[in-house]
Amino acid sequence: MQEATVNASIQLVPIDNPGNAIPIIDEAIALIKASGLSCEVGPFGTSVEGTLPEVLNLVNRINIAMQQEDAEEWLINLQVHVRKGASVSADEKTAKHRR
Repeated sequence: MQEATVNASIQLVPIDNPGNAIPIIDEAIALIKASGLSCEVGPFGTSVEGTLPEVLNLVNRINIAMQQEDAEEWLINLQVHVRKGASVSADEKTAKHRR
């Protein structure tokens, strides 16, 4: 049985150096894009779709990368929409609101 897809939002917030936040956030977005998961960058977070282990692995990789960046302290905000026995997609939730 194939594991269901979850829909998640990941937001990285560097909190120690506001002047250097954008390059650090850009690095996290680059990791998300390179993950191979379906993603959409938004102004306050990036939406991703994948299995729950894939999403959690991605969050872990972002955390490891931040330890190697200029950031000394950061928040990773994560929201995950899970549906028992079925996949969840961003498109099903937002398609009717798009032009």
